[in-house]
Order: sequence, then structure tokens, then C-alpha cells
Amino acid sequence: MGIIFWFLILLLSGLAVWGFLRYRRLDQQMQTLKRSLLEINQKTHASEEAHTKNQARWEQTEEKLRSFLLLMDTLMNTIPNPIYFKDAEGVYQGCNKVFAKQILGLTRDRIIGKRPMEMPDQIPADLAAAYQREEYKMIDKAGIHAFETQVQCADGQRRDFLFSLAPVMDRHGNLSGSVAVLSDLTDKNRAAQNRMQKERLEGVLEIAGAVCHEFNQPLQAISGYTELMAMKLNGHEALSYIDKLTDQIERMRDITDKLQGLTRYETKDYTGNTKIIDIEKASEKQ
Repeated sequence: MGIIFWFLILLLSGLAVWGFLRYRRLDQQMQTLKRSLLEINQKTHASEEAHTKNQARWEQTEEKLRSFLLLMDTLMNTIPNPIYFKDAEGVYQGCNKVFAKQILGLTRDRIIGKRPMEMPDQIPADLAAAYQREEYKMIDKAGIHAFETQVQCADGQRRDFLFSLAPVMDRHGNLSGSVAVLSDLTDKNRAAQNRMQKERLEGVLEIAGAVCHEFNQPLQAISGYTELMAMKLNGHEALSYIDKLTDQIERMRDITDKLQGLTRYETKDYTGNTKIIDIEKASEKQ
């Protein structure tokens, strides 16, 4: 009976020690699990805070970008000159309202995404080809390229424009597109042509005046001598030649009268590539 008692005592003691060790191990595992959960919770919280900050920063950046794009669009539409820009493939990526309305007569959404040759009604094939040749020159120069050419406007008229083309490069230095600013030179060119016509007319008038002044005196002398010859040769068979000579003298007088009546600069083609004054059109005396 005593042996069994002590055996039970030892058994219970062993179970108690085992239970204590088991409890301690479980408690340690629980503490480790709590620390792991706490670390995970802290990392999750830090990640959420970082995400919130990044989201706020991204929203701020996006707002700044929208404001910048709005500013650029307002700036482009404030400039009175037509402006457009293309990508490296020659596709319109944007333009201001002046270019859309006055040049092409289209809304911007109908322009963006198209090439000039895809709009033959707005940009005739000959002009589209001319623009493309100039864009190739800009690429070869790798810098700003200016040229003057005609543009068919929305009203159907062709006007003279100065194109200022500039390449747009990406961060690697590769061509990503081009931007163009147009300046209407029609009135300026017309004024220059009128000024040139006036200067030419003044030169012609000076020469014509000098010719008429120097020409009239010998012409009057020839006319007088011809009349004397006609009187001397009255009834002579050579009188018919005198009559023809008189006709040519009158023709010469008519030419000098027209020279004195020049009021504008008009030319006509002569031999080869030469041009001469068209006296009939340029004189007010017909």
C-alpha cells in the first residue's frame, strides 16, 4: 500500500512538472506569437501610413500636372498665332484653337490623332507634301527650322505663312515630335509687293519721261522733214513711201503718248525669260 502511494505521488509530481513545462512552452509560444502579431500590426500600420502619404503626394502631383496642363492650354490659346505639335510619326497630338478654327476649320478632337495627308479637304496634297519636306529638313538640322509657304485656310483662301519648326526630344535625346508656330505674312508680303511695284513704277516713269523728252525732238524733226519731202515729191511715185513713213511717225507719237501716260507697273513676256513693260496695259492712254 505504501509503494502504491509513493508511486502515485511520483506520478502526480511528474504530471505536474510536465504540465508546468508544457504551460511554460505554450506561454512562450504565445508571447512569440503576440510579438509577431505586434510587429505585423506595426508594419501594416506603417505601410498604411506610407500608402496614405504616397496617395496624398500623388494626388498633389496629379493636381499640379492638371494645373500645368491647364496653364499650357490657356497659354497656347491666348497666343494669336496658330500652333500645333506632332509626334515622331507626324501625327497631330495637339493644337490651339486658332489653328483648329482659322486654319483647318475643325474642332481639336477631329484633328488630334490624324496626319495631314488624312485631311485632304483641309490640307491639299501639294501643301502636305511641302510641309513634310520641310519637317525632314528640320530633322536633318536637329534644330529650329523656319520656312515660308502657303497655307489653305478654313475660308478656302491660300495665304502666306512663316513656319517656325522646332524638334521635341525625349530624355534620351531621341526625337519624340515637333512643334510649329505659324505667322501670317500675307499682308506684309502684299505691302512689300505694292512697295516694290511702286518703286519699279517710279523707275519706269523716270526712264519713260527721259525717253519721251529725248525722243520727241528728233521725232518732230523727222516729221517736219517728211512733210517737206511730201511737198517736194507731189505726184512722184515715191510719195507712197512717204505716206508709209508718216504712218510710222504717227505710231511713234502714239507710243510716246502712252509712255507719258504710264500709271502702273505691268509686264509681259518677251523673248526667252525676259519681261518687258506692257505699255498697252500700263498706260491710261489707250
